[in-house]
Amino acid sequence: MMMKAWRMTQTGSPDVLQLSDVERPQPGAGQVLIRVMAAGFNPIDTKIRAGIAAIAPESGVIGCDVSGIVEALGEGVSEFNVGDAVFGCAGGVKGHSGALAEFMVADAALLAPAPASISLAESATLPIAALTADAVLKRLNPQAGDAVFVVGASGAVGLMACQMANLRGCRVAGSAGTAQRLERVREFGAEACLHADIAAHIASGTKYPFVLDTFGTSGLQSALGLADVYGQVATINARGQHELALAHAKSLTLHAIFILLPLLNGVGRPALGQALREIAAAIDGGKLAGLPVEVVGMSQVRDVHTRYEQGMLPDKVVMLADF
Repeated sequence: MMMKAWRMTQTGSPDVLQLSDVERPQPGAGQVLIRVMAAGFNPIDTKIRAGIAAIAPESGVIGCDVSGIVEALGEGVSEFNVGDAVFGCAGGVKGHSGALAEFMVADAALLAPAPASISLAESATLPIAALTADAVLKRLNPQAGDAVFVVGASGAVGLMACQMANLRGCRVAGSAGTAQRLERVREFGAEACLHADIAAHIASGTKYPFVLDTFGTSGLQSALGLADVYGQVATINARGQHELALAHAKSLTLHAIFILLPLLNGVGRPALGQALREIAAAIDGGKLAGLPVEVVGMSQVRDVHTRYEQGMLPDKVVMLADF
């Protein structure tokens, strides 16, 4: 049986993404076959497509975040039933075909029941962003009353991290690039300042025991400057060359968070599925809000990649299956 999928024919520009007929997968032991309803776009998708992150799936079908309906169960899967609505960060990297297709096979351990209070389209925007923010907060482990700063708080990971830190009772602040995005950060429960003002904060002696960098490069340098002596800094982009003199001078602890690692090495997958269950429960319980989202069809995937690389995606984008 065949199906439609958007797949990379090689690494390169968005034009390498081509609509293709590919073999429909079948679930193996411990796997679930999902009828894809939506695929959430993430920046890592562009890096895989361009060859910057050399972790492309063998099928060429990218797309890490998925939401959909369980179509069939592999041997040994008991936690889901056919017809269940699920979501997860479950493919689109080496060893796992992705979500830009009519159907997708996923390790059941990487999935969770989709939140009931939001649409499947909205659910597909959450996995990487929410799981990354959850991993950061668990790694930093700030307590009630602690101050947390998020460099790049208006992006998907930043907005989820602000909310999760608030749930811990932390005092949360973050940076954004425009007045409009500052207001968004405030709506998600954090004090806000412009990126351009961070240097002034550092010069004035403002310090935080816990800092999250969502950018890398200059963002990580800002995070190191904002961190207090013996503080902790987490980054979700440690690629490139960095000047770590401040980390040494302040005796900082530096955490690098790469949420796709369990997909690549097989270690810790059940923890991702469990975290997604907790995130879904928090959304359905009104403790966490979903992300601002732009909904398009998968037929616009090349345009989405192009707009992201041109800095023209203000919101999280989800692509509905429109084959």
